[in-house]
Amino acid sequence: MANDVQQLRDLARAYWSGKPVACPKHPGVIMTGSFAQTTFADHIVLTCPRGKESITIPQRPRQMEFHRQQVEGFLENIERGDANLCYRCQSELEVESSENPTTGLAEYTFTCVRCLSYGTWNGQTAELAAID
Repeated sequence: MANDVQQLRDLARAYWSGKPVACPKHPGVIMTGSFAQTTFADHIVLTCPRGKESITIPQRPRQMEFHRQQVEGFLENIERGDANLCYRCQSELEVESSENPTTGLAEYTFTCVRCLSYGTWNGQTAELAAID
């Protein structure tokens, strides 16, 4: 089950990519969305036509996908024991990792708790991140 940050990240990603945004509470229902740009608090507003609920997702700065080099930097920070902060808004990153015990392949997903920017890395171990 996805936590709140992961769920908001996926909703924002679907909105910005132009894909239909499925309501998390009502399976099969597509939410309507709009972007509100204000002086201090840009945000996405998603509304469910069935339940009349709305979800507001802060977007200052706007969500983006991290570049591969940035994600490799996050992996190096983990190895050194340094804090991982978003390059865009300097907020904390939520790190999700999973490893397949059969193949030994690991996947890391980094998500900013504020702007919901995200990046993933797939590989055998964090030591294989090639920083040039």
